[in-house]
Amino acid sequence: MADERSSGGDPAGYLGWFFLGALMGAAAALLLTPKTGQETRELLLEKGGDFSKRAQEYAKDAQVRAGELYDKGREFFEEQSQRLATAFEAGKEAMKEEIGKARREK
Repeated sequence: MADERSSGGDPAGYLGWFFLGALMGAAAALLLTPKTGQETRELLLEKGGDFSKRAQEYAKDAQVRAGELYDKGREFFEEQSQRLATAFEAGKEAMKEEIGKARREK
């Protein structure tokens, strides 16, 4: 399972790269506009701060959702493991009963 996560990629990592690309694209667009250096720097600082705050909020939300999904997955796995163990024990008991019946019939 750990191999699947490492080879499948990390969704949070992809989200981070997406935001980084968007930030760099926005910075490039602002740098190429016909504004003065001071105006551009002020605009970059303003937009960069807003973008950073939004990115942090999205990252926190993604982390919470990932934790919830992990917990649900773990609960499901534990439930299924318990069901399997119960079914195995029931099958073992049924087999013992059938062996006992077969020995008594001989």
